[in-house]
Amino acid sequence: MRIILVLSLSCLIPALVYCLDETQSYPFEQYKVPVFHGKVAVPKLETTNARDHRMIIRRSVRGGPNFAGHYTVVLWGCGTACGVFVIVDDRNGKVYEPPEVARGVDLGVGGPMFRIDSRLFVLANCPNPQVYALKDCIRKFYRWNGARLELLKSEPVLSGGR
Repeated sequence: MRIILVLSLSCLIPALVYCLDETQSYPFEQYKVPVFHGKVAVPKLETTNARDHRMIIRRSVRGGPNFAGHYTVVLWGCGTACGVFVIVDDRNGKVYEPPEVARGVDLGVGGPMFRIDSRLFVLANCPNPQVYALKDCIRKFYRWNGARLELLKSEPVLSGGR
């Protein structure tokens, strides 16, 4: 019985480190938007970055919006625990490359938190927590304004996920 308990706890502790944000509640309801249900536009690949990643962008928008009513957040890797994001307007196909996330962010605590019915975008941009024990980890809260992410606030991520 003790062996099972020890094994259970040893499996739980790493899961807690990677699930810190999943246990948090964020004020998504404060930034509610209506959800678009029309035909998704073809992405306009106007920048080198968008053209270089056209396959993942086109494939991602096929599923319809996943953020802020009528946008699709598209993510691809840029190295170990690193992600790059673009935001595509599913009504007109415009591809936005917010400098806050389009140049690559560290995904040590996990990917961004966002919802289809909210303009809130939450990102804990920090190094791998198993290596750096959440040292200098900052959670940032952004509001999508239709063209860029506006920083609302930043807060430290403590080892308990708070």
